[in-house]
Amino acid sequence: MVKMNPKTIVTNLLLLLLQISNFSIVVFSLERLYRKPYKSEFSIRPSTVTRIIVANELWGLKNGSAGFVCAHGPKVWRKSNPGDWYIVIEFEHTGITRYKFVHCHLRSSRGYVNVPINIHPDTSARCYPSYKCHYFIRKDGVYYKPEKKLFPWLPFPRSKNGGHAKD
Repeated sequence: MVKMNPKTIVTNLLLLLLQISNFSIVVFSLERLYRKPYKSEFSIRPSTVTRIIVANELWGLKNGSAGFVCAHGPKVWRKSNPGDWYIVIEFEHTGITRYKFVHCHLRSSRGYVNVPINIHPDTSARCYPSYKCHYFIRKDGVYYKPEKKLFPWLPFPRSKNGGHAKD
């Protein structure tokens, strides 16, 4: 009678079981997984300019004005009335610069919203053929048309002393 190593018996039984039941082998490793670089679904021609536009549509309100400031370029607070629109960002696609990320803060009498704006080739393709992406300031919030996404107004924080300065 031939004596076998217990580890060999267990290994052979597991391999036999895997062959019979058609299970796939999962190997856990502590090595870092290879990450593929970001690859766009769409291709945009070089020198294509994508514009992000903010338009005020607060028609019919007693105070329909709104204001916004973005975290790129000069920190200028822009005030808008219903019907006004502003080009917030103009982004030119080059082979070197592939994306841009900007935060904008918008306020109106309805509240405030912090909107993250991300521009990359997929964003530009959604805004095709004009390459103009619109954010609309509306009564229910800020609406991003290409993704049909609404950023609802957040109420202004109230101070503990009722808005009065300390004496």
